[in-house]
Amino acid sequence: MRPGNESPISEVIREMLRKYELEDGLWNVRIHEAWAKCIAAPVLQRTVKIHFNNGSLKVTLNSSVVRNELELMKNEIIQSLNKELDAQVVNEVSFF
Repeated sequence: MRPGNESPISEVIREMLRKYELEDGLWNVRIHEAWAKCIAAPVLQRTVKIHFNNGSLKVTLNSSVVRNELELMKNEIIQSLNKELDAQVVNEVSFF
């Protein structure tokens, strides 16, 4: 190997994920796990679908009451998810 041409495997993987635009898919899986840890069980039972794309999290719920309650807690939810993910990934949350 030539000096200066070596990179840690983690850096190579991150670069590959960026190059092939796979980062959101990876974050999508981690966000599903974080959602399950950060959100109360009654809300989880009413969660139908979670989709993450480019910093925006879209959550489909089957209860308008829960949807309205979560709208009031958007900032806390974003902070909680980012804390669980240990990164500033979620910038916006929308409830449907």
